[in-house]
Amino acid sequence: MVFQSKIDKYYLYVLISAIVIIGIACVLPLFLDKQIDLFGIVCMLSIFFLTVGFLLWISFSISYSFQENHLLVKTGPFKKRVQYIEITSIRPTKDIFTGYRILSSMDAIAISYRSGLMGEIKISPKDKDAFLSELRARVPAMKENK
Repeated sequence: MVFQSKIDKYYLYVLISAIVIIGIACVLPLFLDKQIDLFGIVCMLSIFFLTVGFLLWISFSISYSFQENHLLVKTGPFKKRVQYIEITSIRPTKDIFTGYRILSSMDAIAISYRSGLMGEIKISPKDKDAFLSELRARVPAMKENK
């Protein structure tokens, strides 16, 4: 079963702001430099399109899928596998700025697990109730902090 990430307006505003800042940093020098050559134009525009493309890819491809033995959290080229037997607890969270997070909404869930460097991953499934029901079915011993 695969769940997509919820995307809220706040995240979209941050994403749009980042794209505008990258655009200014890459395109503005093209207008300010009087001796810009074709190579410089191609380099700056390539940097802009590659960076923005990567940002959009990792922002809109976030998914959480239940596999046989683990929860697979993916975005773009990045993947994290959380074994069901490692999950200890879950809790709702609004803190999306700290810790290991693969999400695009402030309405998030923090999943604590025994292994890993951070021991917690924050996610934001679009259908939170269905996701939690599926997680409870696969990890009946986990604690839920409200």
